[in-house]
Amino acid sequence: DEPKGNTLEDSVAVCRLLEAEGVDAIHVSSGSFFPHPRNPAGELPIEELRKTYDTLISSGLLTKRNYLLFSGRLTSGYFQRQWDKGRGDIRHIEGMNLPDAHRIKQAVSIPVLCTGGFQTATVIEQALADGLCHGVTIARPLIANNDLVKAFAAGAARAEKPCTYCNKCLVNVVENPLGC
Repeated sequence: DEPKGNTLEDSVAVCRLLEAEGVDAIHVSSGSFFPHPRNPAGELPIEELRKTYDTLISSGLLTKRNYLLFSGRLTSGYFQRQWDKGRGDIRHIEGMNLPDAHRIKQAVSIPVLCTGGFQTATVIEQALADGLCHGVTIARPLIANNDLVKAFAAGAARAEKPCTYCNKCLVNVVENPLGC
């Protein structure tokens, strides 16, 4: 129920201003706060989140409110339903930001990088071949498979155990080392 953020056209205008100021590249993502159902897209591991989020309470404007929402017996179900509604179809996480990246790429002449759960060689190759962006960035799939790039180089289309977008790596990072 947070207020709407910038529109894509707002972002295009900002990207043009950044390009005029000499920025080297644009990195396209989505979402307006963390955690946000589109950044990172995927599941909300609410039980895992309860274990670590208390560390953040003193560091944010709405963190205490958020903690109370997802840790309460009555409110956690509501919080989970709102997350699921905001996240949309989990089957289409990979490349979810490509339409926005393409729109921004059409508006600027500097490189445009796109994030969005990339972990399939053919999806990445197609995005580049279609000119939707200049390159992709990968985070969670590299946490799940730190040799993903080597697997691609060896001809694999995807890691044997692909990232499930469960987001446990992210909700645990506050108190624990980053890992899958």
